[in-house]
Amino acid sequence: MYDILIQNARIADGTGNAMYHGDVAIRDGKIAKIGCRLKAQAEKVIDGTGKVLAPGFIDAHSHLDKRIEAVPHCAHMLAQGVTTIIGGMCGGSAAPISEEHYEDGLRITGIKHSEESLRARLSLDGYIQHLETIPLGCNFTFLVGHGNIRVAAMGYVAEKATPADLERMREVTRQCMEAGAMGVSFGLIYPPGSYANTEEMIAVAEVVAEYGGVITAHIRGEGKNLIEATDELLQVARATGVRTVHSHHKASGGPMNWNKTAATLSMMEKAIADGFDIFCDEYPYTASSNGMKSTIPDELHALGMEKLTEMMTDPKEREALRPVILGGKTPHERFKYIMIGNSASHPEYAGRMLNEIADQLGADPYELHCDLLRDDKMGTTAIYLTACEEDVERVMKWDRTMIGSDGGSGETRTGHPRTFGTFTRVLARYVREKKVVSLESAIRKMTYLPSMVYNLSTKGLIREGMDADLVLFDPETIADLGDFVEPAKGNVGLSCVLVNGKIAVENDQVTGVRNGKIFFRK
Repeated sequence: MYDILIQNARIADGTGNAMYHGDVAIRDGKIAKIGCRLKAQAEKVIDGTGKVLAPGFIDAHSHLDKRIEAVPHCAHMLAQGVTTIIGGMCGGSAAPISEEHYEDGLRITGIKHSEESLRARLSLDGYIQHLETIPLGCNFTFLVGHGNIRVAAMGYVAEKATPADLERMREVTRQCMEAGAMGVSFGLIYPPGSYANTEEMIAVAEVVAEYGGVITAHIRGEGKNLIEATDELLQVARATGVRTVHSHHKASGGPMNWNKTAATLSMMEKAIADGFDIFCDEYPYTASSNGMKSTIPDELHALGMEKLTEMMTDPKEREALRPVILGGKTPHERFKYIMIGNSASHPEYAGRMLNEIADQLGADPYELHCDLLRDDKMGTTAIYLTACEEDVERVMKWDRTMIGSDGGSGETRTGHPRTFGTFTRVLARYVREKKVVSLESAIRKMTYLPSMVYNLSTKGLIREGMDADLVLFDPETIADLGDFVEPAKGNVGLSCVLVNGKIAVENDQVTGVRNGKIFFRK
């Protein structure tokens, strides 16, 4: 007797090999038997006729770790077929927070947490133990942000690390790896990570390599200096031998930078040919998202968000920043690619272009930009419509590209639709409609490939003995419904999603079952 039997599905097993028809029997959270027309009994039988059965999708790039306690059900992830989440990307993670530099640490992890949670975040192992007490909808694992490590070593300062600082960073990194972190993420356009040089990256990455971990990087630039920034990341890989992931690989900043991914992928291929382990992840959109405060020069962020808010409030300081932020462009030129994502003070602006709003109000776009940052206390997020479809498709075709949402908690139900529909969008737009990649290849990018990169040995494949994380979907109807105005409209085409053998989604509806587990490096 099995718990669940899925019959007569087309099985995309995660390897990228051709699909085959078969049945999958599940018992005690594991895939117990795979066969054709299994003669077996089960408490629940699911008809997979005309459907594709795949391993549960693995989000290879998430920021949900910072707010997982606010949305432990992970409903917005389950609703797109995700069963495992890899968090802590782009240089900032939920933990650790240094006691010595506690207030600086809160600038990375955020302050909207319980006292119990904040105490747990003082060490990574403490935070892992804390999360294990919370029933989660998805499986979860994470990297540690280099920003957390840097702040723990030297505070939130715009200074070059001294040899003593580097040694302290290596010590903190070692503590995190011992606690079970999968690796370290760098965010080289975000303070305090942007204050680090290549030498600092190498010092930290050497420790990660000792433990067989992974480094990921939001590189130092994805526009005019994309090639140079990619070269820096590859320098770190070559110097340390560490497994390396180029985060959300793209060419942004407008037409002058488009198609540069042809060069960067070639550079990555060369490093692979030379014996280094290089991968990337990608989300399936030509628009990115970031805090709008990123328009302010990096060195000023060391002053703190309160001071930056004051600068947006004071007319003289605001005007002094104008030439720095505009960079020789007119306000309309500087902000022509910017759409408002989330604004607590003006939620009605979500999904609208900043210039369009300014014109409607008869305002200077620069002044509106400053007003929003002031009113939102620097918390405004923006969507940048600066990439092109050719680059998205080129990166997606690359054999070593994983799929990652780059999404967050989904609490506001506004912002970038990648948070709500990345995985269904790949299957609808890039498999079924545009035929950029085959269905089998897309499934591999969402399952086995990230499981291999991040050493999730029981995930990512339909094999006997593997965890019963599974997605059954209709390849003809699966789709994301969200857009930039209403990103949280949902998804269709999911017959069921299983997390460790329990049904978490049935007929596009999240059931409320929380059967996820915390995974850490062993």
